[in-house]
Amino acid sequence: MKYKVLAAFALMTSPALAHQGDHSGFDLAGLVLHVLEPDHVIFAAIAVLTGILAYRAGRRAEAKAHARRDDLK
Repeated sequence: MKYKVLAAFALMTSPALAHQGDHSGFDLAGLVLHVLEPDHVIFAAIAVLTGILAYRAGRRAEAKAHARRDDLK
């Protein structure tokens, strides 16, 4: 599990290094095209996946805590 977490962190840094530049001068069509570039789509997918995994881990921890409380009663 430790190596999976390290691999995930290593992959999360790569989209940020895809390109640099000023993002302030876009019209709406240019902004849509820019957001649909592969590096932005990959970053969004990583963010969504991270959120799902964090939510599931929280729910699992909450269920364990409730189970422990029920065992103590």
